[in-house]
Amino acid sequence: MNIRMAGIDYSMAGIDIREQFSLTKSAQREVYRSLKQDRRIFGAVLVSTCNRTELYLSCEAGYEPNPFEILCHIVGQNYEDYTLLHKMRCGDDVFWHLSQMACGAKSQIWGEDQIITQVKNSLLFARENQGTDAYLEVLFRMAVTAAKKIKTTVAFSRSDHSIADKTLALLRKSAKPVRRVLVIGNGEVGKLVARTLTKAGFSVTMTLRQYKHALVEIPPNVEVIEYSRRYERIGEFDVLVSATLSPHYTIEKAQVEGLAKLPHTMVDLALPRDIEVSIGELEGVSLADVDSIAKGILDENHTRQLEEMKGIIEKYLADYHKWYQYKERQCDEKDLYRRAGTRE
Repeated sequence: MNIRMAGIDYSMAGIDIREQFSLTKSAQREVYRSLKQDRRIFGAVLVSTCNRTELYLSCEAGYEPNPFEILCHIVGQNYEDYTLLHKMRCGDDVFWHLSQMACGAKSQIWGEDQIITQVKNSLLFARENQGTDAYLEVLFRMAVTAAKKIKTTVAFSRSDHSIADKTLALLRKSAKPVRRVLVIGNGEVGKLVARTLTKAGFSVTMTLRQYKHALVEIPPNVEVIEYSRRYERIGEFDVLVSATLSPHYTIEKAQVEGLAKLPHTMVDLALPRDIEVSIGELEGVSLADVDSIAKGILDENHTRQLEEMKGIIEKYLADYHKWYQYKERQCDEKDLYRRAGTRE
């Protein structure tokens, strides 16, 4: 099999660099459209999260591209600027990486629970854009199955397995009182944060754009205000958390620096970032980003758990090889029949 992947992640690049490769859905569609022009590429899956942007390719035998170089070209970045900030994997290494990544073993938050859904959604989006092929479809499905098995078998050592848990931990450590929290963003992360903070006893309000009122399920006991009123109401809150997929700032310095009162803590969980970085320079405001609150330390328990994962991944990798060999035999038989028909 000629499956290759390469990408940039938090272990190699800070948030300033990673956000250059954080792609909106429309930008991801353009990536898939561009890749279809190369007949040597049979399938592709793009994984773009706060922690990483990775491109997986299924290629013609003998074709050995660097997926990250291709991605740089498509999104208009100079590949030479990032040659030391990415890593490429091929063949079985791709399966190992994807399985560990999907179970949260390669996330800043050890054992992160959200990543497995993000990986599944990445495959779904690739399929919707006619980007993937059978080899990547099965590889991703089996890697996700391995990740699910790991999550139910291996006892991860940390209890805070989500970005929402990390946000809660940050607020609990605050030296200033935290009662009211404004959450900007009603996607998966925003709702998870709202639910987590509400259960912890905080008063939580979410922003919602008017046209989405009938489309978004608001978590229980969470209040709602119009997104357009965020600057008008911002002074009522002790903490602001922003977690949108917007390519633009949700909170700009020019709009808040003259206000009488601001939240003393702002947490930016987005990539690209939602909150203008210079807001952190305002007096009385502490600004945290996804890197500063999610940074974890690899401890001895993590090393032990990585060892426990090996047998599970090896089992599903062997299953993938069996499927691959069966698929190749089918292709060889079809080619044989086709040639026999041609001779007749």
